[in-house]
Amino acid sequence: MLDAHPIKTEAGRAEIKARALPLTRSARNLLLVVDGGRTGREWLTMVHGLTEEDLRVLYEHGLVAPKSSVPMGFGAPVAAAPAPAPVAAAALAPAVPEAAAVPARPGLPTLDRAALYTYLSGDGVKLLGALKRYAFALEVERADSLEALQQLGLELVEKVSAAKGPQAALEVRRALGIQ
Repeated sequence: MLDAHPIKTEAGRAEIKARALPLTRSARNLLLVVDGGRTGREWLTMVHGLTEEDLRVLYEHGLVAPKSSVPMGFGAPVAAAPAPAPVAAAALAPAVPEAAAVPARPGLPTLDRAALYTYLSGDGVKLLGALKRYAFALEVERADSLEALQQLGLELVEKVSAAKGPQAALEVRRALGIQ
């Protein structure tokens, strides 16, 4: 558990929105920012107040899983734990893909909702500093539509441009499919 690289699961994403479990503040903070890039041991030193017990609770509830046990691809990771409540699952995976319902507009990210969410909460957020990463992760989790995620994609391009320059911003634009 301490040497594994935890990554957020679908149940973890649902918990962020529902706030149904009695998690400690530190455990909830970790759940927001965990991305599979660090080991549990590293997160213990980075998240103030986080304990091994907090990490164990996240694993037990299926909110995080070791990175190697999570299926790869553009789809959101799925844990081996029980599925979240039907209402939360329905909110995360609409019956009709939003990409089909909303025509692509020039200057906006062209990724579908799942791919856009995956990029913004994974590789995209890693381009920001620690405090900005945390705030941006919160915004991504609160985004409730494709349009909201597209707007966050544009904001990410601006933030990366200001912090790392136009070449880094161009790479983000390409990753988001912005024309």
